[in-house]
This record gives sequence, C-alpha cells and structure tokens, in this order.
Amino acid sequence: EISKMGAACSQPQPPATRVKPKVAPAPTEPPAAAVTRTEPVKVRTGVASIEDLPGENDGCDRCFGKGCDEEKCCPDFWQDEGVPPVPVLSWVFSRQNKYLNDNDYVEVIGNCGIKEADKERKVLMGTALAFTVFSLCITAFGALSLSTKPSLTMLSAWAVGWDEWEGQGAVAYVGLSRLVMEKCATVPHGSHFTEWSGCEAVGYWWSDVAEMCSGAGAGVELGHAVYGFPCHALAVCAEEAGKNQFGALVTAVTLIFALIGCLTRIRKRADTNFQKIIGTFPDLIGVFSLGTALVTFATTCSVSMDDDDSEGYMWGPGFKAYVFCWVAAFVRFSMHALMPVPNAGIIAAEVDDLLLTGKTSSIKPAHTKQGGPSAERKNSLQKMHINSEMH
Repeated sequence: EISKMGAACSQPQPPATRVKPKVAPAPTEPPAAAVTRTEPVKVRTGVASIEDLPGENDGCDRCFGKGCDEEKCCPDFWQDEGVPPVPVLSWVFSRQNKYLNDNDYVEVIGNCGIKEADKERKVLMGTALAFTVFSLCITAFGALSLSTKPSLTMLSAWAVGWDEWEGQGAVAYVGLSRLVMEKCATVPHGSHFTEWSGCEAVGYWWSDVAEMCSGAGAGVELGHAVYGFPCHALAVCAEEAGKNQFGALVTAVTLIFALIGCLTRIRKRADTNFQKIIGTFPDLIGVFSLGTALVTFATTCSVSMDDDDSEGYMWGPGFKAYVFCWVAAFVRFSMHALMPVPNAGIIAAEVDDLLLTGKTSSIKPAHTKQGGPSAERKNSLQKMHINSEMH
C-alpha cells in the first residue's frame, strides 16, 4: 500500500485551476437621443388670422356699455375673411399668397402705422366708411353733369356764369358733356339770376359751341360771344370739361371698391398686408389726380368765365360734389395709412422720439442685416403666434 502511494505521488499532477469570482456586469446606459434644434416658425404680420372678439371695448360696448357687442349682432360679417369665393380672386386675396401677401416686402407696408390706430380700428375705419357712403351719394349727383338732358346739366353743373344787358340776361351752365344756355326776358336791375323770369333753356354740345363761336350759329354776336359770354372763356371751359369726363365717371365707379375696402379692413379677421396696399395706394393716387383736376378746372374755367364782361360766376353743385369726394378720399387715405394690420405697427411715443430727436434706437429692426429676423422680431412673432392660437 505504501509502495502504491509512493508511485501515485511520483506521478505529475495537473495544475490546480483558479476559479475567478463572478462579477456582476456594469449597467449599460441607453444611447443618447439625437438632439434636434427646431427653428421657430416665422409668422409674418398680416398672414395669421386674428379674431374679432366681444368685450374688447372697441365698438358699441365702448359707447353703450358692456354687453353691447357688434360681433354678437352680426357674427357672419365679423367672421368673414374677405376672400371672394371665385377661383382667381380667392388666390389673389389669399393670406398665403407668396407674391401679394406673405413675403418680406409687403410685410413692411403692412407694419406701417401706429399700434394705437390698430386698437381704434373700428373708429377709424368707421369714420372712413361714413365719408365714403356720403361721398358715393354726392359724387353720383355730381356725375349727372355727364347727362345729355339740359335739366340735369343745370342741376349738376360744374360752373355757372350769368350776364345781363338791357333788361335781359343769360345764364351759362357748364356741364361735362354739354353747355346749357338759359336766356331770360325779364331781368330786374341788380337782381340775382335766380330771381330772373321768362327764361328758356337750350342745350348745346361742346362741338356746337365751337361752331357758334366761329360765327356759324345763332345767338352769336360777330363770332365773339355766345349770349354775352366770350368765346375764349367758353373754349377753355369746353377743354377742361372734356378732360374731366372720363375721370369723373371713373371716380364715381371706384368709390364702390373703396367702400368694400373699408368694410374689409374694419375686421381684424379680414385685414391683410395686401388689403392695406390696395386700400392705401389707390386713395393716394386719387387724392393727387382728382385734386389736380379740380384745381386746374377752377383756375382755368373760373378765371375765363369770371372776367369783366360777365356779371358773375360761381362753382356749380357738381364741382362742389367732387370737392367733397376729394375730402373723403384724403380722409380714407389717412385712415388706411395710419392703421397697420392687426398686432403690428409702432408705438406713437416712438414716432414722437423719432421726429424730435432723429434717433431710431427705440424702434427695433424687424430683420437682421443677414436677412433673417432679429431676436426682438422673433420674440414678437412668437408672442403673436401664441396669442392667435389662444384666440
């Protein structure tokens, strides 16, 4: 047994293996999620739809107390976005139109105005609307001077001149299409032409007046005057009347579109950058064109008629009607220009600082020089977007 044990001991033994202690695996962290930076969506002024809400103290509730809201009275009108349901026009007046409304250039025009005017939107556009309605009626009366009927020409003449001689008299009614001469048999000395009697009116085309002044017609004294009125004066009036025929008609017709513009911009929901453009610039053109026509007529026909050879001259009812139309156009242009699109414009105090000091530091730029919106502009746009979503 001892020898067996020795033999066993003499044999080589395999090396002992060391058992490593089991170590729990370290917890693995999930892969980090990719960070994506989302740029704020740029919302231009004049593109987002802004609601007209009751209780804003900007209309009837201001005058008649809380609870009197025009939005409740006519909800369909105040919810209308002013986009005609016609394929072409719906594209033209769309808020998302990249060419006419949703771009940087028209946004600049939409922002022109004072914030306080935006708050007084219904007052300003209501005033412009009232002037436009009265102007539409009065201008339609003034346009009657285009009529070929002598009675309508006398009623709406642009100029009226009168002359008397040896107990007789004549009144010239200058219309845009015709000249009406009224010859009166009984003329008390020193009386006004409205007191004359025994009168008979005859209408002449302006081309007929030219023939009369050439000596070919009746009622002409040696080709120098028509019923006492100098031919050179009538020729000047005829020229100016011809120039104003088309303009008078266009002015009367376009007042309908001016009325629609006021009804559109009085609603926040319908006002856009494009609506401000087509409301402001046509009226600006009208102020200059109509004003020039009126001044030219008054300084040419008036001067020619009101000379030493005639007893008197005055502007006619038609001319005065178009003067009111010019005043209404100026008021309408001023309201459109002062009022920006909803939630836009600058504060009136900043305008005062700019006019007094010439500094613009208080007015924040809308966009950076690199073409993107500035930080101040981004904040204001984000606030406007949030407010519009809340509404």
